[in-house]
Amino acid sequence: MKIAIVQPLSAKSGVDLTESALKEGAQLVLLPEKWVKSLEELPIKEFQRLALKYTSYIIPGAVDDGVSIIAPIIDSRGDILAIAKKIHLFGKEKEKLLPGDKLIVFSYGGIKFSVIVCYDADFPEIARASFMRGTEIFLIPSKITSNGYDIWKEYLRVRALENRVSVVNANVYSPPFYPGKSFIVVPEKSGDIVVLKTIIELGDEEGYAIAEINPLSYFNLRISRMKEITSFEVEER
Repeated sequence: MKIAIVQPLSAKSGVDLTESALKEGAQLVLLPEKWVKSLEELPIKEFQRLALKYTSYIIPGAVDDGVSIIAPIIDSRGDILAIAKKIHLFGKEKEKLLPGDKLIVFSYGGIKFSVIVCYDADFPEIARASFMRGTEIFLIPSKITSNGYDIWKEYLRVRALENRVSVVNANVYSPPFYPGKSFIVVPEKSGDIVVLKTIIELGDEEGYAIAEINPLSYFNLRISRMKEITSFEVEER
């Protein structure tokens, strides 16, 4: 499947870049977390129009709707299939917003996806629960600062490695504090070990990129990892 990540600087460029990616054949487009300030500024109708026009899925990032941090999932009919909510709120978000309590997994084009919003990716339980329900690609919108980016990337690489799945990350580009640097990694076998192949890495710039991901290429890695998971008890003394 051809998947695009978009780093816009404005609501208009978000729509324009998304349409450019769709014209180039993207079947699913992911935008960052809180790349616009509020739900009112999110051009949701435009994204619905584009999803219908190009029969593609669009996750127009995650946004503060005044109650929670939400990530709408727009399907190829232009309908809102579901709304993923950020489960682990970060910093001052906890003071005014409510956390989500459901993880959204959906199927499209024979592939299972889940939307994991920013700070949720710091917690392995979220990714593992998604993996155990068959997810093959994690879609992760984020708003990560320059000084937190390196450790953030490590979190996402670990989530990909420990679950043998692809990670698609769209991060905010808004200089000087938010560097963009969105990326996509795919697991692959290298000799006796599993490594990650970076197939897209945007820079600190406005733009988009498209990658083709075939989960069948790491199907056996996922199945092997699932078989290796063993139940256990914790004993205290």
